[in-house]
Amino acid sequence: MRSIRHKTLFAAAFVFAAGFVGTAAAGSCWDCQQIYNACMQEPGTTQSQCAHRHNDCARPMNCPLMPETDIE
Repeated sequence: MRSIRHKTLFAAAFVFAAGFVGTAAAGSCWDCQQIYNACMQEPGTTQSQCAHRHNDCARPMNCPLMPETDIE
């Protein structure tokens, strides 16, 4: 019975760790959104330029990408 309890605790720890990693990744995607928001506040920048900055941040983390074409 001890080995079953040990396996259950190990599985629970693994699920907790996986959830923590998922939350950390979501925070990183939020950081990319903040880069986009700050870029849009800069004078003379376009949506396309800011989307490109966002995508440079988001691509390595598999976050959702923004279209890089100007919307006018």
